Amino acid sequence: MKRIIVFSLALSISMFLIFPSYSFSDTIQLKWANYFPIGTAHTKIMEVFIKDIEAKTNGKVKFNYYPAGTLLTAPKMYDGVEKGMADLGFANIGYTFGRFKETEVLDMPIGYNTEWVATHVSNDFYKKFKPKEWDKVHVLAFSICGLNVLQTTKPVNKLEDLKGMNIRGTGYVGEVVSALGGTPRAISTPEAYDAVLKKVIDGLYISMETLQAFRYAEVVKYVTEIWPIGQGYTFYLIMNKDAWNKLPADVKKVFDEYPFEEKLAKMWNEIDIAGKKFGIEKGVKFIQLSPEESKKWIKAADPVIEKYVKTMVSTGKSEKEVRGWISYLKERRDYWTKKQKELGIKSSTGPDFLRAEFK
Repeated sequence: MKRIIVFSLALSISMFLIFPSYSFSDTIQLKWANYFPIGTAHTKIMEVFIKDIEAKTNGKVKFNYYPAGTLLTAPKMYDGVEKGMADLGFANIGYTFGRFKETEVLDMPIGYNTEWVATHVSNDFYKKFKPKEWDKVHVLAFSICGLNVLQTTKPVNKLEDLKGMNIRGTGYVGEVVSALGGTPRAISTPEAYDAVLKKVIDGLYISMETLQAFRYAEVVKYVTEIWPIGQGYTFYLIMNKDAWNKLPADVKKVFDEYPFEEKLAKMWNEIDIAGKKFGIEKGVKFIQLSPEESKKWIKAADPVIEKYVKTMVSTGKSEKEVRGWISYLKERRDYWTKKQKELGIKSSTGPDFLRAEFK
């Protein structure tokens, strides 16, 4: 009898060592971190993901959700997920500028027509090139926020109008502001409202959604839509690698098949439309560049791309490889632009055939 008890105990210990600790419980508990405030669309879409995945796994997976930076702030998101402080996290590569050098090609003024297009292009890029800088985590999806527009206190109808204006912009966005003739100012989004009000800056180079989300429509008077050099901020949704590896095959399948990419693309698209609608209601005037003027802006922004190429070559990459990334992005941009037109999806900005109507 004692031998049987000893054998059973030994078998139990062996099973415990071989299999993950949660294998013997009814649920797998995972911590999901997000820095966006409660009530924002960015926080709500994560709640949708959580609800859907819990349902699709029949309750096998349960999430503890930490929005508003309560577990990890944006600058600490990647490290926090990699080290296991959180199992999943959502943030922007701009908060760790210079760390994800290859992925930062997505932040170039590629000429994305819409954020829906840009988000799909970003995922295509990752799937094709798999930058090693993400090898220590499991990537669930990338997305690119609403395309940056110029929100200003005085009209910018042509490139020359921007000269000498102080415009909020950071990272590669700030470099584009400089290339276009403006003076970039590194001011946080929450502080930018007062900065415009107090005339510290003349405007912002940022997405349309902020007209409503940060109520910039109350302090700016004009928006110049410059989608011909379409540029946005790249976001990532990642999972701790050990947490991923421990998941059962059926749970991994749920994650693999879940449409994070499309849902994020639609979310960014919808809140940008809402931002423009709010701006119109507040009396903001929206300015479109003529085809001739657009060419000038594209040419003016091109040095930012060239600088990026030189930077990557200095790290050991071949110029041919880096230019290959940029060519691929433009190729996929054109592909997804046609796809958006076919699907009849409308956006806040972009070519006329993609533009939503506002009354």
